[in-house]
Amino acid sequence: MGPLKRFRTKFRASRVTLPAAAIATAMCAACLFAIWFERPDGQEEMDRYGNALATTLSDTTAAALFEKRRITLTVIANRLTTLNEIAGIAFYDQSDELMAMSGVQRSDTSFDAQATIDDTLSGSVRVTLNQQAFAPPIPWALWLLSLLTVLFTPPLTVMAIQFSTRGNRSLPIVSVPNEPAQDQPTYLLTVKLHNQRSLNRQEQTQAIEDALTMGSEVCALYPGLAVSLQERGLTLLISKAEASGLNAVYASLLLQRLLREYETQGEFRCLLSTAVSPSDPAEATSIKTDALASMTDVEQNLTLASLAKANTALMGAEIYEDLSEEQRQWAQPFHHPILEDLAPEDLFYCIEALPEQEQALITGQAQVVLGFNLAP
Repeated sequence: MGPLKRFRTKFRASRVTLPAAAIATAMCAACLFAIWFERPDGQEEMDRYGNALATTLSDTTAAALFEKRRITLTVIANRLTTLNEIAGIAFYDQSDELMAMSGVQRSDTSFDAQATIDDTLSGSVRVTLNQQAFAPPIPWALWLLSLLTVLFTPPLTVMAIQFSTRGNRSLPIVSVPNEPAQDQPTYLLTVKLHNQRSLNRQEQTQAIEDALTMGSEVCALYPGLAVSLQERGLTLLISKAEASGLNAVYASLLLQRLLREYETQGEFRCLLSTAVSPSDPAEATSIKTDALASMTDVEQNLTLASLAKANTALMGAEIYEDLSEEQRQWAQPFHHPILEDLAPEDLFYCIEALPEQEQALITGQAQVVLGFNLAP
């Protein structure tokens, strides 16, 4: 038997051959057309989105700008910057003085809109977008989709026709068990009571209570949960789903600013790290010490926090990696002799001062929390 006869014997045409080929060709062509036809322009979409958002935000916050409700504007800014498309939000009053800000402010992707009430200027809004979020798909991804379409469309079409010829026009019902709650990545701010040995038991308790009070205020701005570590300090769990690495740095410096201005006998040092929480700290009301101990090495975090200088943001490499290139310029590598024994393989960085605009944001937030004017 010749090669041609053997081929015809193994691959004989049937009544479904022509319909299968026609349907597979049509589906493949439709998929390729959808993948490649007129990809959207990212810049045009970003301009439309930015102008619409700035206009809408200026209309909805006009009253808050006129009445200078800083805490309301700060909460709105923090919520909006958790979106992937939005890199930063800033609110200004009638004299262009900054009232509230969150995220990164860049002029090349910013959109401004004036807020008015009855034709009276009440302030302005600046929206900065994340340009990468509007970038069109890269070509290799489209080629990969095209290859998958060409490879899988014919066999899927044949399988569908085979089911239809057998009279089976329904899909089987499969019971899917409920998925357990997934772990939530979390920013961990460990706060060490630095002068613990110089305080008596009552003073220690009062210092921790003061810190928890201020920690709860910080968690109102940067969603999370404050947990006491008895007389040693406390921990702030900040939801990574609703906050960025920059927000975690803001939270660390804001808490230290509040504790410095608040009338407390405690002196505190802070360390920023990451952990995995069994639930979202932004939605939790409490967490047990045992659960916290299973998430991170509490004792080591307290020891590392004690190495930090006052009023600085000491952070691990995982926080540093979450910052942008511009924000990393604010940080310097942190070195200490004890790190060689305590965490020899880890890298640490320290931010001792923020740029003027970011520092103004921290001062404004502290003014809102404490309710009076603070010295810069």
